[in-house]
Amino acid sequence: MFFEYGKKELTYLQKRDRALGKFIADRGIIEREAEPNTFLALVQHIIAQQINGKTAQKIFERVCALCGNALTEQAILAVDKAQLQACGMSERKAQHIQAAAQFFLEKNITSLYFAERSDEEIIKELTQLPGIGVWTAEMLLLFSLQRKNILSYGDFGIKKGLCLLHGLEKIDKRTFMAFKEQYSPYASIASLYLWEIANTNLMAGKK
Repeated sequence: MFFEYGKKELTYLQKRDRALGKFIADRGIIEREAEPNTFLALVQHIIAQQINGKTAQKIFERVCALCGNALTEQAILAVDKAQLQACGMSERKAQHIQAAAQFFLEKNITSLYFAERSDEEIIKELTQLPGIGVWTAEMLLLFSLQRKNILSYGDFGIKKGLCLLHGLEKIDKRTFMAFKEQYSPYASIASLYLWEIANTNLMAGKK
């Protein structure tokens, strides 16, 4: 499954930001995978904190294998912390994953649980969990719940993309939030293109 958006959102963003609009026209549609299983997506994001993508994927695959390739809240709670650590993660991350599993089970959380809650309400609830900060909650909103208006101030790539796009040396929170307002209600789609701008520039710098 990919994050869903189309011509309506792109046309809106092209009208709101001429520089971004030109990049959108040149780049075309960006396909980014979305994980509809909210708990599975949260485990992926916890594992991915502060490590590179390839390493995170390997650890996640080991956790899935440990759980018999059926990664559920019950499966996570059925293994002990040392077994999770043996997959390549820290003790703290293992604790955070099990705390999330317990939280999801106790509240019977599915994607439907979040359906009638606002972005702000979901962020407030998820950040009560150990190891879940605003950035992790926002990535869950974007790449699992497919909320359309996420532009994360805590994300280096998004800030880098904005700076590159608009010729800024750095960006403060007030300016950043002005861009979010400019892109609203489709800031998530802008995020996809800002990541692409940052990644393209970083790759060009390595040549």
